Amino acid sequence: MTTNKVSGVPRRELLKLSGAAATAYAAGPLLSACGGAAAGPVKAGVLLPYSGIYAVLGESITEAMKMYLDEIGNEAGGRKIELITEDTEMTPDVAQQKARKLIEQDEVDLVAGIVSTGVLYGTRDYFDASKKLLICANAGGNKISRDMKTPYIWRASFTNWQPNWPLGSWAYENVAQKVFMSAPDYGAGHNMVDAFANSFQAAGGEILGTQFTPFPAMGDPAPFITEIQGADPPMVFCFYSGGAAVTFVKAYGEFGLSGNIPLVCAGFTVEEDVLPAQGEAALGAQSGLHWALLLDNAVNKKFTAGYKERAGKDANVFAVQGYDTGRVVAELLNAVQGDTSDVNKMIDVMPGISFDSPRGPFQLDAKSQNPTQHIYVRRVEDVGGALHNVVIEDLGAFTDPGDDSLG
Repeated sequence: MTTNKVSGVPRRELLKLSGAAATAYAAGPLLSACGGAAAGPVKAGVLLPYSGIYAVLGESITEAMKMYLDEIGNEAGGRKIELITEDTEMTPDVAQQKARKLIEQDEVDLVAGIVSTGVLYGTRDYFDASKKLLICANAGGNKISRDMKTPYIWRASFTNWQPNWPLGSWAYENVAQKVFMSAPDYGAGHNMVDAFANSFQAAGGEILGTQFTPFPAMGDPAPFITEIQGADPPMVFCFYSGGAAVTFVKAYGEFGLSGNIPLVCAGFTVEEDVLPAQGEAALGAQSGLHWALLLDNAVNKKFTAGYKERAGKDANVFAVQGYDTGRVVAELLNAVQGDTSDVNKMIDVMPGISFDSPRGPFQLDAKSQNPTQHIYVRRVEDVGGALHNVVIEDLGAFTDPGDDSLG
């Protein structure tokens, strides 16, 4: 038997070892393409506002997404998960540039995020053309689940229709039969007003007037509150978010409307992120949303305690959506066993994703590509010296209709 002088291994055995090494080397790219360990980490792009009026929302979503991924060791489907964040600001053009950077330069496997409906609409065609999966963590523009639907955009959040359509009939039965409505003049504002008005009027309600305020900055709220006073309605419905929500609700109190004219609103108007700044003006406001800080379920109790310890402040609905976005990413990767090479396979498993969320039962709907979820009526109350939303009724589970028939 001939022996190799360098290694001391018999030549026959050396040939066997060389052949095995060559086979393993050739198999490496195949393992990588199949999403095996050799594929390296999954790169997830994150498109969110980290500057401007919605920066706090972007931070809440990101922190909670990281929180969920940390809980699972930043690994799913046998692969590590790496986040690459980009600031969309509040501009569709900027968001599209950042999306291109993530997809074409960073070569991410998928993208998550987006807060603004305008940004979502503005990037829709790019995601559709690039055939890259986007899991939306907030923007609720109805059209993405309807006439602008693409197989490449799914939501872990809501449609603007969802919190407001069930609230309209509830408000008619429980608050007043006439209403004045107020919202910012952009896509989400119109969506939410339309949904509330549809069910409110179907129940027999009368709309006394509707105002649309400038967006993104309302400016001086006095003319709008004065218009509401002049209409003297028995109820006001509104939608605002972030700084605009603080401006509107504080003015509502300063003009003496709080406590005198019941305020019913989309839940974002009095969400946990703005309540401290709104103060007593928000007391008694009733809203519809798919989550509440004090929602009584085990998953929510664990989430809210963990988030407060991590972030040093109470969770809000945007954090919940970030947390669930992280879970959707993980469930997706587990379902495809880490193989992100075929976007169609990734899309195929999306309707099978369901779990118990802090918001309650969460199930992705195949038609709307949006969660089916419970909507809760909440009332702002003083709880232990701080203002919080207390759930007063669970209206049940709702799925977006997938068309404009219900507003």
